[in-house]
Amino acid sequence: MKQLSIEIHPEEIRNKLLNYSQQFETSFFYDSNADVNSTTKLSYRSYDILLALGVKSTVPFKNGQHFNELQAFQNAHQTWLFGYLSYDLKNEIEDLSSQNSDVLSLPQAQFIEPQIVITIKGSKMEVMAIDDKMQPQAISEIIQQQSAHIDEFYPSTTIHHKTSKESYFKAFEQFQQQIAYGNIYEVNYCIAFETEVNHFNYIGLYTALNKISKAPFSAYVKVNHTVIISASPERFLKKEGTKLISQPIKGTAKRGQNAAEDEEQKEKLLHNAKERSENVMITDLVRNDLSKHAARNSVKVEELFGIYSFKQVHQMISTVTANLSKESNYINAIKDAFPMGSMTGAPKIMAMKLIEQHEQMRRGLYSGALGYIDANNNYDFNVLIRSIIINQATKKAQFCVGSAITANANAEDEYQECLLKANALFKVLS
Repeated sequence: MKQLSIEIHPEEIRNKLLNYSQQFETSFFYDSNADVNSTTKLSYRSYDILLALGVKSTVPFKNGQHFNELQAFQNAHQTWLFGYLSYDLKNEIEDLSSQNSDVLSLPQAQFIEPQIVITIKGSKMEVMAIDDKMQPQAISEIIQQQSAHIDEFYPSTTIHHKTSKESYFKAFEQFQQQIAYGNIYEVNYCIAFETEVNHFNYIGLYTALNKISKAPFSAYVKVNHTVIISASPERFLKKEGTKLISQPIKGTAKRGQNAAEDEEQKEKLLHNAKERSENVMITDLVRNDLSKHAARNSVKVEELFGIYSFKQVHQMISTVTANLSKESNYINAIKDAFPMGSMTGAPKIMAMKLIEQHEQMRRGLYSGALGYIDANNNYDFNVLIRSIIINQATKKAQFCVGSAITANANAEDEYQECLLKANALFKVLS
């Protein structure tokens, strides 16, 4: 692998890399927005920006055993892989099925070995040419010459609500009945929105969304007919050496109109009994998921009820870590924590069964995971929320939002929380 390290100006490089990526049919652009989020407590960031370009090879998912096939490919090649895992892969992990409408009809997983990987950390940029035909020096020179300007794009499009407020309230009542019966303790119920994307400037749309969100797991991806424009604030699972890290989100509050009101909102969120109850239940679920592949006595809650502020909302985030046991498989650690507890509920399998009964769409990529695996078998995956998912072939787009329902939840409050989470997506689409 050919590699080059050069000094760069961090504030200018973001748009230069995005512009350069447009030369490639396939690209994965991951941005932690480190210039905004560097002072937050959200830890374990490996890169400020990570970019994969082109396709050297593709993971051949043929037999419906996506996790096993991903493992086999990585064992054989020990390379960088970029891709996503759809929520509907739950059906091959557990005895579950999905009968709801699949509007986008995108592959359940796609992973590629890129031709080029570019990493940014601080003022250092590294260009790695995985494909020997590529020359890092030439690539870096092209990037340095690229214009740093990208026009933001706010399309005028009609957004269709696929779940009416009345339908939401009916489902909410049925979920609370299941909680009263003792079948579940918590469930994440989601609603969908759809639109057409004719003549869309996708990279401008991503730029507009990132400007108003500045999320730590932001992403712009194009692979085959799939486009992902993400402003996710949540980490699903990271492997760093032998350490596993998960940072589930449960608990949301709107930003205040001024500094004093903003601090008041944070304090209310921190001491909200309902939000704390949701968070601790999912934290326990994550502890259990990680324990399946953890060395003995290594599972720890490093932070409980952490309050983090993003441009649109405050979030309550907990951090759970563990050490991967010597006997365990690093891909199975992903599989056995998937889908993430923050987007399902507890107990997880029963929650997923009820979700299928009451949601009016197949989730697809939404509440799946997007990320990468490096040549040392380290990885980092976000939770695909606050994201616009697009099928370029059909020109259809979908985004979904959800919230947790517990015994003491209020239907109107939860519905308004969904709309709050969708606010940035509405802004850039209409």
